Amino acid sequence: MDKTYISEDSEQDDKFADTEQITRTIGVNLKRARLERGFSLDEVSSRSTVSKSMLSDIERGRKCPTVAVLYKICEGINISLPSLLKAPEKIVEVVKSKKLVRKGEFNIQHMFRYDIETSMEITKAKLDPHTELTTDSHGNGVWEYVLVIEGVFTLVLDGETYDVKKGEAVKFLANRKHTYANRTDNDVWAYDIVYYGA
Repeated sequence: MDKTYISEDSEQDDKFADTEQITRTIGVNLKRARLERGFSLDEVSSRSTVSKSMLSDIERGRKCPTVAVLYKICEGINISLPSLLKAPEKIVEVVKSKKLVRKGEFNIQHMFRYDIETSMEITKAKLDPHTELTTDSHGNGVWEYVLVIEGVFTLVLDGETYDVKKGEAVKFLANRKHTYANRTDNDVWAYDIVYYGA
């Protein structure tokens, strides 16, 4: 399915349905362009002379910028106006199961890598028996969800241990050091979802 936006009016295909949709699309594209260039909101503000608060509101889809504001942004970070208005090409993406890749103590498949539009990433992981991995903070405001599909997954956070069994899930604020572990004699399979916030 190639079209991102579907209208009941055939003459409106390939066009934006309304101002709200245009606003969301501009916000997503601006954030993507900014992060691809490694710019903070402060840097974009300095380069474009558009206030940081306005830029933040645009990225979050809260304000629809005028053509003059868009021009300043495009000039400031060297992007074209059409690139900010371009709608995403897909609304459905199917990921096939693939051979897992070894990463540290785990075997994983990235189901969905970090996506600016959703602010999340999803990974399928297999933990071998009697293995564990300790990781540092993923950043302020980052939440992590682990859905266990086989075995018993153990989370260690703030000195507390949580055993999560098949068919169960755990959600935690991942802004601190935490440990993933398999303390059993059997493999653990799980889906790990990291949400980075809006």
